[in-house]
Amino acid sequence: MSAVGDALPPAGWRRVLAGADLKPGSLVTAAVAGEAVILARLEDGSVAATAAVCPHRGEDLSGGRVYMGALDCPWHHYLYDLRTGENRYPRNVFPADLAARLAPLPLYPVKEVQGWIWVGPREGDP
Repeated sequence: MSAVGDALPPAGWRRVLAGADLKPGSLVTAAVAGEAVILARLEDGSVAATAAVCPHRGEDLSGGRVYMGALDCPWHHYLYDLRTGENRYPRNVFPADLAARLAPLPLYPVKEVQGWIWVGPREGDP
């Protein structure tokens, strides 16, 4: 979920990375307010920001890859949609009761403004 524009983001947003340093289909891990955050440039050029820890087993996602608009966890190949955080796989093959227990991947608000990628606080963060 990214936006490109001229107006700088409001207070609480952090300038994290030059947009040119994030190529389509790539991931970069950055520190934002002391938290590890993964920035991803999707195949369509939009940018996403997400927690760096897989909600499935708490594994590091920095070794993952962008795949069809999703982050592929390097450990169990769970696919998390980078626009919604929803688990696409194995959610779509699990029985409904088990799929309902899969936590989404936490996402951060993200904008690309004046050549920089900015990350905002997640809802509920101070």
